[in-house]
Amino acid sequence: MNHQDFISRPGFVYRIGNQYYYLGKWICQKCNDSDAADSHYMYELAYKEQNPADLNLYFQKLRAYSDFALTPPLDKEGVHRAQDLLLESLSDIQAEDLTHQIHVFEECCSRFLNL
Repeated sequence: MNHQDFISRPGFVYRIGNQYYYLGKWICQKCNDSDAADSHYMYELAYKEQNPADLNLYFQKLRAYSDFALTPPLDKEGVHRAQDLLLESLSDIQAEDLTHQIHVFEECCSRFLNL
């Protein structure tokens, strides 16, 4: 896994271990916002419980948190380096969990954003 895996994805909040990160085409940044972390927990719960209304709500919130975390000017190369460093540091279990989260994100994109 490397930055190419995020090149076409909009930003989103992902959980890696017990920490949260904004990851996407234009962002790679640690998330220290407790509201975003709480929303991520509720997003995962809504997905497990197959509650589409709550899933859409928390999916949209996590997208918005990531968009609000963007800070201009954009340093595309810096973002790619940061993504590669983060992804290379993952354990196998963390990489597998992140891959699962990406699949859930893509499923939500097709359901709620028609992407």
